[in-house]
Amino acid sequence: MTKWKRVETDVPKEKKRDMGCKKRRIWAFVPLVAVIMCAVGALIWALPRLPLKPQTQSGASYQGVVELWNVESFEGGVGSREAWLKGRSALFEKDNSGLFVHVTTLTEQQLQSKLNEGERCDIVCFSRGVGNIVKESILPFNGSVANVRDNFLVSGQINGVQYAVPLYSGAYCLFARAEMLSGELLPSALTQTYTRKVGKTTVELSPLVCGFTPYNSPLSALAMSGGRGNVSLDESTTQYQAYEQFVANRTAVTLLGTQRDMYRLSQKEANGKIESLTFAPLTGYTDLVQYIAVATDGDKADACVKYVEFLLSEQTQSTLANMCLFSVTEQNFYTAERYSAVETGLSTAYVPNVFGDSQAIARQRDMAKQTLAI
Repeated sequence: MTKWKRVETDVPKEKKRDMGCKKRRIWAFVPLVAVIMCAVGALIWALPRLPLKPQTQSGASYQGVVELWNVESFEGGVGSREAWLKGRSALFEKDNSGLFVHVTTLTEQQLQSKLNEGERCDIVCFSRGVGNIVKESILPFNGSVANVRDNFLVSGQINGVQYAVPLYSGAYCLFARAEMLSGELLPSALTQTYTRKVGKTTVELSPLVCGFTPYNSPLSALAMSGGRGNVSLDESTTQYQAYEQFVANRTAVTLLGTQRDMYRLSQKEANGKIESLTFAPLTGYTDLVQYIAVATDGDKADACVKYVEFLLSEQTQSTLANMCLFSVTEQNFYTAERYSAVETGLSTAYVPNVFGDSQAIARQRDMAKQTLAI
């Protein structure tokens, strides 16, 4: 019988040590793998239970096109107000997937034609005079207006119900060359005259030049800010014509202008293209206010309300300073002295109702003339 002999194979000691190290390294990774597997498992369990990120900032559920008509009846500040609306709309659309705000700027006549032809929009922006045209087409506003100044807010109401929401404001101001004044700009704007030589000609400057629009009453701002005097004014003069006459320095000592003139004249002053100016804000009154109103109902109306609230947010209102216009909210955004003075003064200004008709506006103009003794 054959006997099998067991042969022992000798393994070098170095190789045994290497095998032992490999085993120890493998076992060292086991806890790490276990931790990773636990973490993955925890994520798989937790992710479906995390709160979902809202699809939109405003929560508007409507998807589609919102039609906005923008009717401008008074001068702005600097830049395009239509472009400003389109820029804000783009930001709103970014936070509201599938919703688009289409902005169309119309004249009063174009607006009237569209309404006569049965066309309608979802949102309308307008100011005094046009308010009387659109008041039958808009609905009560049921969104938040908590941050809008009360003196502006009441001007958009009908029988105590909020229909129009103030969006931004302008202001009336007085400007005069400091060297021509013998006293304070206000209340002497209607009495100060000045004689100057232009070549071989002597020019007698009257106290005041003022520009008018069909629905605004700049003289109300002067009367409610303490102006008094007796002067002849041509109410066919436009706001830009009044500015040109003042710059030419052949017509009047003082300009009764707006925030647009404040920007234009400040630029000229800074560039040395006009003499040093004295400035007085007429913030006892303003009718240079743009409003916004909702003109549709249903799901689309909810999106329109959210859009209006977005325009009233601090984020949006602060950008009005880029256009030299003024916020209608409680926040102050200006640091420049003239603009800051206007901004502060507007917090207590009298703002007439935006839905006043042409007869009401005419009566108000006449009352201002009587107060000023014009």
